[in-house]
Amino acid sequence: MALVETTTGRRGPGRPPKAEAGDTKAALLDAALRLFARYGYAGTSIRAIAREVGLSESVLYAHFPGKQAIYEAAMSLAGPQVALVALGDEGPGDDPAEFVRAFADRVLAAWDTPQARQSISLVSRDGLIHDEMLGLGIERALAGLAEVFARWLAEGRVRDDLGSPDDLAYSLLGPIAHARVLWLHDGATPEQRELARRRMTAHAALFARAITP
Repeated sequence: MALVETTTGRRGPGRPPKAEAGDTKAALLDAALRLFARYGYAGTSIRAIAREVGLSESVLYAHFPGKQAIYEAAMSLAGPQVALVALGDEGPGDDPAEFVRAFADRVLAAWDTPQARQSISLVSRDGLIHDEMLGLGIERALAGLAEVFARWLAEGRVRDDLGSPDDLAYSLLGPIAHARVLWLHDGATPEQRELARRRMTAHAALFARAITP
């Protein structure tokens, strides 16, 4: 496939214009996740990913050094660390119950996307549930939540007889992540996705009531 011409100077062979780079990279990630979810990581080749979006392998290598880099980029978009984004730029605020419910809603929205559902199918299909990168993402998410609970414990905003900040973080996120694995995969039906929503929101509501002094 010929590259689009540009009049803004020369570029290296196989490299798209800068204006196209973001779109091309996103398209490659989308294609990789579709193929990973369908055929597994080992069963998907660099050539197959490039062909999925009608590009040459040289164009793909202009964006990613290899298949592992594509996997890592995909997981950064749809992995467990999205829970950190769900903490919100404005911070957790002073109402733990309100935060917990909003947190669950944000995590659900992030994990109920085509990319996110494909990523969980990939890790389940290829036995990557114990992958080091996935584990680090989970630990970072838990650490971010634990910081929130540590502050609230110090301020007396949550009960102090339920466990440590780490315990509270795991107790909140664990059932939400479990619902994701069971019902927010690539082949999930509308009914399964709705079940995930009900389970996550019900857990968040129960958790919010339980931690309130």
